[in-house]
Amino acid sequence: MMESALQGIKVVDFSQWLPGQYCGMVLADFGADVVKVEGVKGDPNRAFAPQPVPGMSSWNLALNRNKKGITVNIKTEEGQEILKKLLAQADVFIEGFRPGYLQSKGLGYEEMHALNPRLVYCSITGFGQESPFKQRPAHDLNIIGLSGMNFLNDSKDVAISEVQVSALGSSLNAVAAISMALFARERTGQGQRIDISLYNTALGMQIVSLSSILGCRVTGDTPFGRRAHYYDVYRTKDGKYISVGTIEPKFWKRFCAMADLTELQDRQYDFAHEEEIAEKIREKIRTKTRDEWMDLADGGAFCVTPVCSPEEVLDGEIANASGVFETRQEDIGSITYLHTAVKMSETPDRIRFRAPYVGEHTRDILKALGYSEDEIRNLKETGVI
Repeated sequence: MMESALQGIKVVDFSQWLPGQYCGMVLADFGADVVKVEGVKGDPNRAFAPQPVPGMSSWNLALNRNKKGITVNIKTEEGQEILKKLLAQADVFIEGFRPGYLQSKGLGYEEMHALNPRLVYCSITGFGQESPFKQRPAHDLNIIGLSGMNFLNDSKDVAISEVQVSALGSSLNAVAAISMALFARERTGQGQRIDISLYNTALGMQIVSLSSILGCRVTGDTPFGRRAHYYDVYRTKDGKYISVGTIEPKFWKRFCAMADLTELQDRQYDFAHEEEIAEKIREKIRTKTRDEWMDLADGGAFCVTPVCSPEEVLDGEIANASGVFETRQEDIGSITYLHTAVKMSETPDRIRFRAPYVGEHTRDILKALGYSEDEIRNLKETGVI
């Protein structure tokens, strides 16, 4: 039995932000040997709060576990040479720079493919390598706005999620693409270029709603929104909320019985009177607290559940039964990690060691690449590492 799914796979993670870092984290969790490359001052997110110890933000600790850390100034020829030596031995390269930047440093896909034809070269950017908007800067909030993702059709309002949806979606697309590219390489012997776009990811995640709109343009129907009176959130007496996801008729009828709204049980699909029905439900739900409704909802047995705050989630029994959290005693103190959502019976993920300090493993990695102590000292003195 293999010890891990990606045992023996060497990854160079040269990403500064969430999409690439989470992708590298997943690969590392499943056994890949990941080298995290940073500029000589470290990634910007090291300075984010909170910092359990100086230079080690919670962001960094979460996303860069299981990775070895090296600093390289790729604006120097010597720094470019270090990265080339790393990539000559690597199976996977993850990068998130604007299109053309690494190419200007002699580190683009064509150059690296010639250096190492087996290399899987994964770029994660806002709009992709070929888009006419490829040089436009954008973070997740910009992307989900441009893609229509945070426009709430039914309420004519917009929303901001705590979850960076397009960024994490792009991370997972990158993990899947890298896995497929490595599998294809087993047959062809060749690596390939992977082009992951946050914008295209955001569009792809809306496959149901966008396909519905496109279909309605052909049929003349009105697109069906995500919300309906039987699929919505309702405010309770104490200012909290419950989710009513009673799509199945049997669940809808149980909800109507629970809420003493039996006159509505045969009107689940009466969309001609949608607002009237929704208002009846809103009035009824406002008569009890969230916990009172939950006592009647039989623990969510018919898809009526509480809307929880993140703090409630962390303290709740469902999250703590999920197997996602692991607390480890590291040399910097106690750290609670979140595992990936993927569970594999024979080659599970494993948290092996904490995220590195800035350049923590630079010397060891350079020695493995053949650099002498004098050369390493000179690289440090000249600002290359």
